[in-house]
Amino acid sequence: MSPKEGIYTYTIDAYLTDFRGKATLPMLGGFLLQAATRHAEERNFGYSFMTDQQRAWVLMRMTIELSEYPRNDTTIKLHTWVSDINKLFSERCFAFEDQDGNYIGYARSMWASIDLETRRPTNILDLQRMIELKSDRVCAIPSAAKIPSIKDVEFTTSFTVKYSDIDINEHLNSMKYIEHFIDVFPLEMFQEKEIKTFEINYIAEGQYGTTLDILQSKTELNKSVLEMKHHDKTICLARVTWQ
Repeated sequence: MSPKEGIYTYTIDAYLTDFRGKATLPMLGGFLLQAATRHAEERNFGYSFMTDQQRAWVLMRMTIELSEYPRNDTTIKLHTWVSDINKLFSERCFAFEDQDGNYIGYARSMWASIDLETRRPTNILDLQRMIELKSDRVCAIPSAAKIPSIKDVEFTTSFTVKYSDIDINEHLNSMKYIEHFIDVFPLEMFQEKEIKTFEINYIAEGQYGTTLDILQSKTELNKSVLEMKHHDKTICLARVTWQ
């Protein structure tokens, strides 16, 4: 293993699977965040280092693309590496490897560094150790893109951000956005299809106690764009492609 790349093993336990016995998208997303955290922490640009600098990593965008969902009682290896760095953003890539050594999916994510007091962006190029660990490995999917605002929307549901939704910053947990988004689809869709690609843009923080609406626009066959809003303010956008 290259020191620039982290490889972490996860077991798909029953509580991580859905009614089909397959890992859920939010659970796999949780593995991505765990791997990113471990990789950065082990290489001295993670949570501990950033907190000492009064800074924090903020996830801005993510794309997950899967050809197959791992099943209950199997293990996967998750590869992760830093693929690009500039002043404002860092890109981190992932590859899912099943227990037979086959690659079954990839993910790409975009991160910003913010000042904990001002909540404003800081210069990522200050992190020399991270620059040294940038990898040349190529990821098999495109970079996480900006999702355009949607028109001709249809209201689907609303929810209030509660205790089980929030993270250490008392904001809506990154994976809870995904969970609430995919819950708008009926069970029959999951019986007949799979989510091949899930793209998400985090725009604003979902605050504890606020009520958020989820709107949907079906842009084309097997593809939907979802928007999470608080009154007139867009909190998050997602694009879901089924197969």
